[in-house]
Amino acid sequence: MELTPKQWRALEAICDTFAPGANGTPGATGMGVPRVLWDAVGRNPREAERKQVAQLLSLWDTRLVTALGGGGLTRFSDLSPARREEVLRAWCDSRIPQRRAAFQALRKGALLFYYMVPGENGRSPVWDRIGYPGPLGPNPDAPRKALEPLAVDGDTTLECDVCVVGSGAGGGTAAGVLAAAGLDVVVVEAGGYYDDEDFDGGEFEGYGRMYMYGGGAATHDQSVALLAGSCLGGGTTINYTTSFRTPDDVREEWAAHGVPAFAGDEYARSLDAVCERLGVNQEHNAPSSREQALQRGLTGLGWHADFMPRNVRGCEQGKVCGYCNYGCRLGAKQSTVKTWLADAYAAGTRILVGTHAERVIVERGAAAGVEARTTGGHRVSVRARAVVSGCGAIHTPALLRRSGLENINIGKHLRLHPATVVWGVYDEEVRPWEGTMQAIYSDQHRYLDGGYGVKYETAAIHPSLLVVFSPWRSAAEHARMMEALPHSVPIGILLRDRDGGEVKVDRAGQPVVKYRLSDYDVHHVRRGVEGAAEIHEAAGAQRVFSSHSRDVSYTPGNGGRARFMQEADACGWDTGRCTYGSFHIMGSARMGGSPETSACNPRGETWEVRGLYVCDGSAFPSASGVNPMISIESIAHMNAAGIADSLR
Repeated sequence: MELTPKQWRALEAICDTFAPGANGTPGATGMGVPRVLWDAVGRNPREAERKQVAQLLSLWDTRLVTALGGGGLTRFSDLSPARREEVLRAWCDSRIPQRRAAFQALRKGALLFYYMVPGENGRSPVWDRIGYPGPLGPNPDAPRKALEPLAVDGDTTLECDVCVVGSGAGGGTAAGVLAAAGLDVVVVEAGGYYDDEDFDGGEFEGYGRMYMYGGGAATHDQSVALLAGSCLGGGTTINYTTSFRTPDDVREEWAAHGVPAFAGDEYARSLDAVCERLGVNQEHNAPSSREQALQRGLTGLGWHADFMPRNVRGCEQGKVCGYCNYGCRLGAKQSTVKTWLADAYAAGTRILVGTHAERVIVERGAAAGVEARTTGGHRVSVRARAVVSGCGAIHTPALLRRSGLENINIGKHLRLHPATVVWGVYDEEVRPWEGTMQAIYSDQHRYLDGGYGVKYETAAIHPSLLVVFSPWRSAAEHARMMEALPHSVPIGILLRDRDGGEVKVDRAGQPVVKYRLSDYDVHHVRRGVEGAAEIHEAAGAQRVFSSHSRDVSYTPGNGGRARFMQEADACGWDTGRCTYGSFHIMGSARMGGSPETSACNPRGETWEVRGLYVCDGSAFPSASGVNPMISIESIAHMNAAGIADSLR
């Protein structure tokens, strides 16, 4: 779908209002942002959403739409920059959720690409303006790729014992366990294969190649951004290496859902095996300047603080480490590509990349394989004795629905660990894009109500995360905020959500994520925002601001925090009012003791189709409350061991 001249005029005017450039720095159109943004829209697999964007652009530059935004009877593109900003703020502050959602989508799209797109020579002048060094570049000493995916040059039929869909924490681990048991395994991965030699630390290429929908996925109303891996290794290739075991209280809770193994020795052995294979340790936690601020604040308050367990071997913990969410250039991160998939490949497993699983073949009530299609359009039919879905908590329920399964719990019980950020701006230069990805955390408010509450973490950040988790009220104000990036420290409030959402499918079988924070969960988020502000105060921040859509900020001292929280409440905590992101997507095809309450039985097998198993985060009975990689891999390890026993 190509835009009309009228639509292009609207898109260019929108982008240049968000980012007009200043002091010799080109604006959004000068940086090619409108074209890149529209290309990104084209990567959205949902035709309905692509059409919605095109329709909005068709209407945007009309007098009627401008008038609805308070701009009078003048086309948006003919307004002065100041009047355009007034129109955008009217959409941002609208009482109508759909208008707020549209504003957030436009804001994120225009500003993300403005700060991510490299210039003609590979370096953006925008980076120089905000003091950001940009990508590190490829590692000249990186080894060649160790795996060789199967080439598919035409329609193909394969036969195996087990077909595994997905290669991340769930699918990759399952493949390794099954192959080690002597089974013939085929792994089907929708994304591409990237490894050490491909990782240059660039945000634009990193998101575009390795994240779902190029990093642009979100819930249907834009209320929660969804970040998930879409490459060989899935999230384990681009995550922050944080490696918490499933907490004991959560294990007991999961067992109470009808899966007693979670509280027993079987799951404990899988936890041990996973942590051993991934080399989980607390010896690679050198605190960066960013982490030192968090540690200083927690210590000053007398709050809980501890070092992160991480799945790394020989991690540099310095300048290079902070770019690890775009792939580890040094090979220190023990992703499934370096561990379980390497084991599986050595045992003869065939790996297909760029291959999308369309449906599970079901014959006489049992899984008999997978029908897939490559990015080149070739059909791939994999005949198998069993099928493992390990494609994540968004795509697993969609695959099950496309395959004809009807259990009412498929897609239900979605948990997201919605995270928001409170920022502290410090006098000293922090350079938050450098240092250990995550080194320090706090569970001070982990148990606000029973097993529910928040975890405090920080992480290496680049321009994109400041863009997403900060307000835009005018181009000038936002530019000043971005120019403070070298002095900014994020404290993430990671919520263990009790009340969840749902993954539905549209007419084309594509997943649609619906989610709304309950009042119960918002209460915990609010406490977390206040707690993060307290940490920044104790650490010596000169300015503190939240991720609300308005400027909710204060200078510590003189009762400023009370006013800060009043302004946060006045802005609101729902769709388009406060920014949330999810890095942990769970629970949408959960295991349990009954088909009335779960999608899978205690072995991870679907209630409806024999030989069809779920081995990813969608199997969680409820939110894990910690970064979920180790829990996902341990569930996959336990379930895959059971599958192997059944097929011997």
